[in-house]
Amino acid sequence: MITFILFIALIILIFCLKIIRALSWQKPPLGAFPKDFNLTAENITFQTKDNVTLKGWFIPCKNSEKTVILMHGFEMDKSRILPQTAFLAKKYNLFYFDFRGMGESDGKSAQGLREYLDGLAALEYLRVNNPKQAKEISLYGISLGASVAAYLAAQDKNIKTIILEACFYSYKRVVRKWAWNHHTLPYYPVVYAFLRFRRLMFGIGLEELAPKTTTAKITCPVLQIHGKKDRLVSYKMALQVFDALKCNKEFWLVDNAGHISCQEAAGIKYEQEITKFLDKYFV
Repeated sequence: MITFILFIALIILIFCLKIIRALSWQKPPLGAFPKDFNLTAENITFQTKDNVTLKGWFIPCKNSEKTVILMHGFEMDKSRILPQTAFLAKKYNLFYFDFRGMGESDGKSAQGLREYLDGLAALEYLRVNNPKQAKEISLYGISLGASVAAYLAAQDKNIKTIILEACFYSYKRVVRKWAWNHHTLPYYPVVYAFLRFRRLMFGIGLEELAPKTTTAKITCPVLQIHGKKDRLVSYKMALQVFDALKCNKEFWLVDNAGHISCQEAAGIKYEQEITKFLDKYFV
């Protein structure tokens, strides 16, 4: 009996240590800056409705009244998506920012339950402080950023286009896969209990914010990009997102690309496909 109790206690201890490790991601320093791409950026600071201070870059494009807001993925920062999107500065103003608890922003990550407030705050900041450059807005999001982009476009009918890369359909399913892939944490009882606790804490569940809920409400054109070898978000789940969209939509499946690695796998074609889409709809 004592042996059994000790065994159970050991299992619980192991799970607790795994959970602590999963929630203790340390922010690395930024890996790239606009100056590395001969771009001049304004460092910006703005507040969310729940009083979290976010940091970002605004990169102006001469004589352009169109701006692309770019949103990174979970446990990433704005510098991770800068190299693959800096080419957009040839035609558009660019607005990068870090989600709460990531990059240079304050606060703690809400694992998807409050990042939509970060996106809303970025839209408000842009329209108030750069009204001339924000007459038309496009959104680019990757993974977590894609889910936030879908939420924003579903709420704001003034968004002109969105680009969704590595976009998942269900938060619950992607959290389950992420917890197992990265920390060998089972869904029952660990992840399930964590999600229930977070719902009680924030008063809203992840599925209410997930693309499975928001995509049908999007009315602007959408370009969806996905890696065929994505082990976190299968391309079959990506097709669920695509099927749920009721607007003008395009789907590009990138061979040999894993999660958030489409640009690396596709090379110059990545720039060409995005440029072609924006030239068609963001004009």
